[in-house]
Amino acid sequence: MKALTQKNGRNTSYFEIKEDGVFVKNSFTKELHEYKVHFADIYDDETVFRKTKDWVLLAIAVSVVFNSILLTIVINQTYHLSASSGMVVFVIALFPSLIVTGLCNNEFKAVSSKSLAAAKPINFSYSKKEMEEVDAFIDEIKKCRKDYYLKEYYRVDNLIPIHTQIARIHWLYESKYISESDAQFIIDELETQRIIKGL
Repeated sequence: MKALTQKNGRNTSYFEIKEDGVFVKNSFTKELHEYKVHFADIYDDETVFRKTKDWVLLAIAVSVVFNSILLTIVINQTYHLSASSGMVVFVIALFPSLIVTGLCNNEFKAVSSKSLAAAKPINFSYSKKEMEEVDAFIDEIKKCRKDYYLKEYYRVDNLIPIHTQIARIHWLYESKYISESDAQFIIDELETQRIIKGL
């Protein structure tokens, strides 16, 4: 899987694994963010963030609605209002609950996200139904990053100084991208080349 699309209401996030990094495109209601994160700027750390619904705030909002209804009934009974006047009073009484709901809309939602540590944000929605797909995509990013580094560094290059190439092989080994025998094989090749060139 080289691409992943996630939708959250009117917002869309698109991730695509390219040859040398990950392309990220976030479409918000009135904004569009596009950028590429190179494999060198992507790390192994993963962070999961979960926010549950604020039940106290939800209870307050429900209480305000019920109080609005009770207030409407009391006013209608006291002043013997007509049906149309009663509806006007009810709508006016509902304003506080609409204001509370509007201001605290995000507090009523449960949110789960997972981020992969990188120089630029790589954040995924991480609800229960998305977990498996997101984890598989992150594993694919890490696999493609490893393949990229092996393609770039695990070879003998006549134009790059031998000590630089040996340092890269050590880095590949320390990063657990290659085994000890793989590292020793390519280092022996480089040492042979150094002897042949008389360096």
